[in-house]
Order: sequence, then C-alpha cells, then structure tokens
Amino acid sequence: MTERHHTPAYRRNARIIRQRVQALHRLGTTATCWRGGGDIPPGMPFDVGHRDPTGGDDLGNLGPEHRTRMPGCCRGNRAEGGAVGARLTNRQLSHRSSEVTTWKL
Repeated sequence: MTERHHTPAYRRNARIIRQRVQALHRLGTTATCWRGGGDIPPGMPFDVGHRDPTGGDDLGNLGPEHRTRMPGCCRGNRAEGGAVGARLTNRQLSHRSSEVTTWKL
C-alpha cells in the first residue's frame, strides 16, 4: 500500500465502505464489485479500491471490489494495483535509461 492509503480521509472512508459491505453480508446479501459488476458474496475476501486512481479518497471514489481474479468480472484489486505500480516503475526506469552511457567497444 502506498502512503496515500494511510491518510485520515482514506482510512475513515475505507472503514465506512467495509462496514457497509459487512452489513450486507450479515443480512446474507451480496455486495457488488465496482470494477466488474460481479457479486461479492458473504465470506468472500474483498478490498476497498479507488474508482479513479488519480482521484481523491472521498466516499464517491472508493468502492468494494474483488481482492483477486474473479473470472467473468475483473482481475482483482491487487493485480490492478500491481499493474499500476509496474507502469509507474517502468516509466521511472525509462527516464533513467536516457542517462546511461553507451560504451563503444
């Protein structure tokens, strides 16, 4: 998790989303994965994800989603987060490659 996941706003609003999903699960009702629209049934682990990764941490930008791949729905929060992290890392590395000295042999 990045530092943004430790902000007071994210922690407060993620807790609210978790409480809402847990309330649905206590009633035996499924929650809906915001990413793919599939069901998150009671007992299934889930994460709170950002609808817009560049957006804020308000309730409107957070929603429950599958933690891992769910066929027919989504790749899961952790795979999506890993892909975003890889894109950021690779972008940073590509900038560094321009600083590399090429040696003629």
